[in-house]
Amino acid sequence: MGNSQRFPPFTMALIALNVLVFLIGMRLPLVPHGALSLAGLRHGHFWQLITFQFLHGGIVHLLLNCWMIFVFGRPLEAVLGKSRLALLYLVSGVAGGALQVFASILSYQRFGGPVVGASAGVFGLIAAFTSLFPEARMTLLLFFVIPVRMTANRLLTVAAVITVVGIMFPNWLLGTHVAHAAHLGGLIAGLIVVRIFLRRYRH
Repeated sequence: MGNSQRFPPFTMALIALNVLVFLIGMRLPLVPHGALSLAGLRHGHFWQLITFQFLHGGIVHLLLNCWMIFVFGRPLEAVLGKSRLALLYLVSGVAGGALQVFASILSYQRFGGPVVGASAGVFGLIAAFTSLFPEARMTLLLFFVIPVRMTANRLLTVAAVITVVGIMFPNWLLGTHVAHAAHLGGLIAGLIVVRIFLRRYRH
């Protein structure tokens, strides 16, 4: 496997952009203007549906999302190409953000407040990967320590269950600061977008 496959251009550029925005954010107040919120959209700040995807709440948040982009972005870029992967990622992020905002209308206490992070787009990548490589074997670190082997299909099931449980019982899974609705929106959008791509391939 050549370097271009190990380090595909869009995937690496996406990681670099997230890191660059994080570094700039250490100097400039990007989050107040770029984070996604119901109040911001009501004021016409629709760019927040894009900008929130490149902002992060801390170094651990950033590194985890960048690692997931690296893991799932590489095989997806090899199959889909740069432009389709970019569309998949951004649409998943926008859909996730939109669902999070909609959820905040229903219950601001549970889902309200500013939202940042690439997680919605990442969940879209996970959904697309599991659709294209359902039997791929993966090793996950449970609680970042315990290795667990599972297929991609099982990973999708686990991710979906976690997001739904997180929405229903936010205090059970990592607290209310996690945008579970955004994760679910990204997951659903990723499944839809990749299936549209697959239909076009077949025709």
